[in-house]
Amino acid sequence: MVLPGIGFACGVAATAIVLGSGVAPVGHAEAQAAAPAAAAVPEALIARIGQLESALGRMEAAAAERSDTLARRIDRAEAFRSPQGERFIAAALVLQASVATARPWLREYQAMARLAPPGMLPAPLSEVLLSHAARGLPTEAELRERYIALVPQLVARVPRQGDMVQQAVTTMRGAVASIGLVAAPAPSDQEQAIEGVVQHLRRGNLAAAVGDAAALDPSLQPLLAGWLAQAGARLAVEQAVQETLLRMLAAPPRG
Repeated sequence: MVLPGIGFACGVAATAIVLGSGVAPVGHAEAQAAAPAAAAVPEALIARIGQLESALGRMEAAAAERSDTLARRIDRAEAFRSPQGERFIAAALVLQASVATARPWLREYQAMARLAPPGMLPAPLSEVLLSHAARGLPTEAELRERYIALVPQLVARVPRQGDMVQQAVTTMRGAVASIGLVAAPAPSDQEQAIEGVVQHLRRGNLAAAVGDAAALDPSLQPLLAGWLAQAGARLAVEQAVQETLLRMLAAPPRG
């Protein structure tokens, strides 16, 4: 009885050793494989958190910008709806009508400036208007008449092509053509450009007239200097008044 019991006990022990020796290596290998993954999880998580924080920062910056824009629009809307805003627009319209004349508009400008809501009359616009308010500027009709009066001098000073003989023939032909004996010589490019400025002025396109006049031959620019200065000043003043009105009228409507 004793010997069989001892044999059975030895068999159970051997089986346990064999099973234990087979299980232990498998558990160790799994632990080794899981260790790098466990270490990699925090790094990936940290990177993801960094991305989320960066995206959240951009969202906060965009929200702050939208908030500032909305606040400015609300302020402008309140200024537009206020009695002072309405009087400012009325004063700007009066100034616009005054600027179209040749008389000074200092009083009209000062009245508008006193009523201007914050930010509605920036310094560059104010300086342009104030620089000419005390004396005024020639009207567009006056500028047209003054340019037309300059045309004969401009045409006479246009650079002629060819030698002296060709120039003399062209001049003589022009003189004979003036009494109807021969056809007038074809106008040069500069003469056509001079006439083009006249056509712009007759159509009321002062900006195009100024641009084309400034592009005429350099030899003609001394004759045009005074006219260009006055015409350019009128364009700048008219644009400043228009920009002032547009800034105010761009306020969002009552919601």
